[in-house]
Amino acid sequence: MKLRCFYIIYLALYVSRVCADPYPTSQPPTNDTALIEVELADPAMAATPEKRHHLHYLVTCALPKHVVLYTQQGTERFTFPGQMGLAPGWLKHPMTLQEERWVSACMFALVNYFGKHVDVSLRAEPPPVPFLQPSDEEKRHFSLFEGGFFGNLFGPQPVAYVCQGTRTPADDQEPVFQDRVCTRATKEKTPDGKPITPCRFILTGLCTDPTSFTVDGQHYQEVIFIYLQAWGP
Repeated sequence: MKLRCFYIIYLALYVSRVCADPYPTSQPPTNDTALIEVELADPAMAATPEKRHHLHYLVTCALPKHVVLYTQQGTERFTFPGQMGLAPGWLKHPMTLQEERWVSACMFALVNYFGKHVDVSLRAEPPPVPFLQPSDEEKRHFSLFEGGFFGNLFGPQPVAYVCQGTRTPADDQEPVFQDRVCTRATKEKTPDGKPITPCRFILTGLCTDPTSFTVDGQHYQEVIFIYLQAWGP
């Protein structure tokens, strides 16, 4: 039940074409940790606008907010601030399998097929970092359950999965779901019959079904759930 790798690699390298939710609503608690700037070891990772946009989301998901990557490209200096801290040791050693999955889930969750900015609430059960623990106020405002995102962009065979959140018929009519379609099935299917979404994710089922998180014998606990805010009056 895996997409052909080049589809997911396309997503990874050109996430700027479809990713436009750069301002997730959850915020980590403030602290007094001093800001640390680290020069990017391989400037080629930020050599083009597409690569810089991809790197922006990678760093946003992986590193904590007190770490900023920077690189000099000719006369221009580019910075990439961390935010969520899902792989805080990434600058010192390769990501663990768990960190790869968490960072992948984060990047998948921020994908927007239309390239539009839509406010989202990112959550996990249990949250591995404070960023993924919403406040009560956030829960009240962001009550539409879009779905859960998981997989691994960094493995030898990159995979991207999504489960669909439970919604009422009235919820499905909310305009925000016209701009967030990565949990919507298309007519295209995998060889074993799993629907493929417009964002090239494999739809594994409903998030309420525990079997939705086991694919090809691999169970995923590293899932980021997205909740949306109704746009009605």
